[in-house]
Amino acid sequence: MTDSGTVNQNGPLLKNRYRLGRVLGRGGMCIVYQAWDTRLQRDVAIKRLEPPLNQDARTRARFDREGRALARLSHPNLVTLIDRGSTDTDEYLVFEYVEGRSLKEMVKEKPLDLATFGRIAGQLVEGLSAAHLAGIVHRDVKPQNILIDRQGHVKITDFGIAIGPDWTRVTRAGSIIGSARYMSPEQIRSKPVDQRSDIYSLGVVMYEMLAGKPPFDGANMPEIARQHLSSPPPPLSRWRDDVPPGLEKVIRKCLEKLPADRFMSMDELLGALVGLGLYTPQYATGLASAGRRRPEEERRRSRRSPGGTSFDSGSLGPSDSSEMPAWQRDRLRALARKRRRSRNLRWASGIALVIVALVLILVFTLRGEGAPSVVGLTLDQARQLAADAGMQVEVTSQVPSFDKPAGTVLEQDPAPELSSEDGVLRLTVTREPTPVKVSQLSDYDPEGDQAENPTKLKNLTDGKESTSWSTELYRSSAFGNLKTGVGIEFTLEDPATIVEIVAAVEGWRGELQQIVASGPPASVAELDGTSKQLITLREPITSGRFWFTELTQITDGRWGVELSEIRFYK
Repeated sequence: MTDSGTVNQNGPLLKNRYRLGRVLGRGGMCIVYQAWDTRLQRDVAIKRLEPPLNQDARTRARFDREGRALARLSHPNLVTLIDRGSTDTDEYLVFEYVEGRSLKEMVKEKPLDLATFGRIAGQLVEGLSAAHLAGIVHRDVKPQNILIDRQGHVKITDFGIAIGPDWTRVTRAGSIIGSARYMSPEQIRSKPVDQRSDIYSLGVVMYEMLAGKPPFDGANMPEIARQHLSSPPPPLSRWRDDVPPGLEKVIRKCLEKLPADRFMSMDELLGALVGLGLYTPQYATGLASAGRRRPEEERRRSRRSPGGTSFDSGSLGPSDSSEMPAWQRDRLRALARKRRRSRNLRWASGIALVIVALVLILVFTLRGEGAPSVVGLTLDQARQLAADAGMQVEVTSQVPSFDKPAGTVLEQDPAPELSSEDGVLRLTVTREPTPVKVSQLSDYDPEGDQAENPTKLKNLTDGKESTSWSTELYRSSAFGNLKTGVGIEFTLEDPATIVEIVAAVEGWRGELQQIVASGPPASVAELDGTSKQLITLREPITSGRFWFTELTQITDGRWGVELSEIRFYK
């Protein structure tokens, strides 16, 4: 490419070096541009903090976190940081330009065949292993953050919420960090995380690569979170019949609810994939040569993973370490130390679990029957069962719900078979939702002419599904490559916890964002483009944005989004 090629030579020039071109993507904080490095004459990708967030200290600290993370990393499966710039008014990162597409786009077309799955999954594991050995946990492993170039090489991107051992916290204490469909249970609970959290998220990604959909899904974040915390993943055989049982065991082990039940490291997971014949390590470990050992040596040096897959647990390096790059030698030394610690910890953990189990058995034996199981029952039924167990009922919270009749028990405390010191069974039950009025509604088109049919916005709150509002019409589902999205912003008279969207045409995609006083909008739910979607929010919302990122065909050659009604409830 030349300066007058795919990047317009009249585009803005950043720091007198980088010619900014088309927008590759847009997130809550940043815009990613394709750009031309006029000094080295090559394509690059530039991630730039958007104003006014480039003036916010917390946001700049989070942006700086990504730069520091990538500066510590060097691996073929991690996106390469080329340059980094910071001034009083600007923050940007310069990356290698990966010409290809995201894993999300690949899986959206169709689930991956086993050979392609193995090739991509193995590279993901190797890249994340390198990050973990550098002390960095990604925390946002998802298909959108995984790029595949034209040669099939994998690049993991977006370390914006990664954590390292010596980093200052820049996210609010107790906040949930990550993407709902790919978060580990410990992330959902706002607990400290380690590399096993990335193993869980990668398990979700691997499941989606084979099934074409993530194992846990729902209309809103709370519903998805509940599945992550308590539901087993549906068997992959439900979606296809060619997944080997050993591979399904590996993925289910990644998706264990407790970190201690998962693989202890990415290298253990890599060994499992190699043992199944799905991948040959590309960047130097003894796993590649393990299959060449004599049978008696293999039996001596191998062990069985809980998933039933054999993989090497010994030294992973070639005999002549002088032929290896320094980063590989460091990795192998760290692996050896980790495995020695892991063996000791497993013995100690096993003894501790036996003691805990004996104590629990004794406690339950002495305690007796305890509280009845009442979740899903009506309040009257719960009261009757509680009375039979000698307990009183106290309704501590009422939650609006369209999904269940008023008075349905959603949560109980104590849990079934546990006792209450004061003999009270405390319940959360449903109630009829109350409508919330919209005080302000406006269109949002930051990358265009600032207008998306504003005169028709009143149709969204007139109570008539026969009237509608629509975006302007474009030449493709991607806005004719003119912009990354458009939206509708709203302000409510009271906080709402339920959002209802009635669409005149199906097939579009987007997200519901919450607008906060400082910082970027926060994504609180995905918009699935169905004819009617009900979203139950974890936290009340008073102002927000419907942000549309993918259009549907409305007429021949014309694409857009058309909505009939939007409603809010508390």
